[in-house]
Amino acid sequence: MIFNFNARYTFILFLLIVPCYIFAQTKDTVTNKNNWLNQTVISAGRYEQSIKKMVVSTEVIQPYLIRNRNTTMMDKLLDNIPSVHVTDGQVNIRNGSGWTYGIGSRVMVLVDDMPFLTGDAGQVKWNFIPIENVQQVEVIKGASSVLYGSSALSGIVHFRTEMAKIKPVTRFQVHSGIFSQPRNSFLVWNPNTLMQYGFTGFHSFRKEKSAFAFSMDYFKDQGYRMGENDHRLRLTARTEFTTKGKTKYGLNAGALLTDGGSFLLWESFEKGYTALDSQTTSTLSKNVYLDPYLTFYTGTTKHNLRARWLYINNDITNADPTNNQDNASHNIFGEYQAMHYFQEVGLVATAGALMQLSETNSPLYQGYQKSSNLAAFVQFDKAFGKRLNATAGARLEYFQINGKGESKPVFRAGLNYELARASFLRASFGQGFRFPAIAERYVQTSVGLLNVFPNPSLQAETGWNAEIGIKQGFGKNKLRGYIDAAYFFTRYQNMIDFNLGVWKPIADPFNPFPSFGFMSINTGETQLSGFDFSMGAELNYAKYKLNFLAGYTYTMPIMLNIDEVYAIDSLGQPLSFRSTRSDSTNILKYRFRHLIRADMQLSVKKWQAGIGLRYNSAMENIDAAFVSLPLNLFITGIDKGRQLSAKGKVIADVRISYQITNYLKLSLIVNNIFNAELMTRPADLRPPRLTMIQFSFAF
Repeated sequence: MIFNFNARYTFILFLLIVPCYIFAQTKDTVTNKNNWLNQTVISAGRYEQSIKKMVVSTEVIQPYLIRNRNTTMMDKLLDNIPSVHVTDGQVNIRNGSGWTYGIGSRVMVLVDDMPFLTGDAGQVKWNFIPIENVQQVEVIKGASSVLYGSSALSGIVHFRTEMAKIKPVTRFQVHSGIFSQPRNSFLVWNPNTLMQYGFTGFHSFRKEKSAFAFSMDYFKDQGYRMGENDHRLRLTARTEFTTKGKTKYGLNAGALLTDGGSFLLWESFEKGYTALDSQTTSTLSKNVYLDPYLTFYTGTTKHNLRARWLYINNDITNADPTNNQDNASHNIFGEYQAMHYFQEVGLVATAGALMQLSETNSPLYQGYQKSSNLAAFVQFDKAFGKRLNATAGARLEYFQINGKGESKPVFRAGLNYELARASFLRASFGQGFRFPAIAERYVQTSVGLLNVFPNPSLQAETGWNAEIGIKQGFGKNKLRGYIDAAYFFTRYQNMIDFNLGVWKPIADPFNPFPSFGFMSINTGETQLSGFDFSMGAELNYAKYKLNFLAGYTYTMPIMLNIDEVYAIDSLGQPLSFRSTRSDSTNILKYRFRHLIRADMQLSVKKWQAGIGLRYNSAMENIDAAFVSLPLNLFITGIDKGRQLSAKGKVIADVRISYQITNYLKLSLIVNNIFNAELMTRPADLRPPRLTMIQFSFAF
């Protein structure tokens, strides 16, 4: 079976790449004018590199896509990037994760080189990322733990924000939108028109050797689901000061205040936007980060010192007095990095060390918990002539939670070879290591009928990823672009997944639910293999400009030993993948085998029009408990929800805009234009159609 898959997709790769290879060798091709090939990224090597020289698969998203789609939270944008899907705020690359309700990310999320995961739950505060200031998004696919540590087990998402340029820049945007009634009127929980609206602002300027960038965001969303409103105010600032000796220092800071709500499970399929038993969670959240940094040189060696203090405080305002879920955490991070370029031999050496400390004291985590992380890393990037580039690196990682520690060395290596004009062949291997977050080991709470139980004995995950790929640039007259294809193979050991089960002795046989719920468990060895293909292109012809980005990803995510017993529940029942799956296959739970992402934008004089498409195939496996007795008597309709995308589902977004003046633009954006119904995880319907008007002002 594996051989047939490889042969089939190798043949498809051949058919796709060879015509572009021939096209790229024509005399009209000008590689150094191909903006798609010459994009620079920082994430893969901690210094600026051309994307064509990368040894790993990389996607780069530019600001036009962020701003023209009226992006209000960055996880919504990521769900439109090739090879990526987002479930409940948890970003997954090439199906590296399933559904864990946002706890314990396997993708490292960075903002300007700094980790952006909370210290207690290892989750991303998406509403804290300054959308209005992001100038580039870099997505690195595959294990990247050597440079970025624990949570980079299956990849990296790096948001690079804008700093002041020579001329001052000012942007302001205001938007308002309404949700349509769902296609099936019985789903409606509120007969009134539900709205969202807000505004963002950005201003940057330079004064002699000082640079400043300030941004703000105000947003209010009445929500399409009962109690799932969002009201926030975010402020961010970046500063940079330069001395005569090229030393740079500064402080990046942000503050976020939110008042919002959410719920986990629906009442039923027929009341898909209504909370189970009308139980919602309302949270008042206060968040602050301070990031001081210093860059200086000794000879030709560049030194970077970075630090962070991140404070998160969540006050559950409608909490049951007997079930206090308030939580707060402090995260302190410090890193030193040195980079030296040996020009005579074409070698870049990068080395560094870091320390991270997280603390929380909350009933949600059974009191005071403390975790720490120490690591040291080194990486070498070597150019052999003009065609071959090689990368090798290693990292030693140590973490400790409440005095119990674990360490692991990880390694990576890769090659990139320029076969011919605009043809770049690459191969890479990387190891990963992810230690459990405090929440995964110690969280103890209830969500409606279900509970979440702690597992203090949870062990760290390890894994490795290998891939071989090719990036082929092409260009003819006014057309420039690339095609990228890769085959990847990943193994995880001790994979951590949420599992539904009976985790406490049943005191009352007529009410078993206090003993029933989720627990994070090491489920065994898993394998992900597959193929992804992406294409980016730009056409400039007379008064027309066309931008195109698309990708297809196929993965085969499987449990290698479906009969391995990974836990015994309180009833004495052995739990294995076979006994807990809803389907007869060994496909991992909460995964999509096929993903398609595409976006196209056409500009004609003062007009712009665009369309975005995303397709997920059927989710073949979920926890059997969701569709079995007794849970399916109380949480009904999950099978009906799965039928909505039994043959996959396409969601389409469209946009059109008009440049009124040089500074002012009016846009109409419609997300989910066909008002499609979709359930991406059990008991959760995705948004109906959302129609928005946006005014943008920039000078």
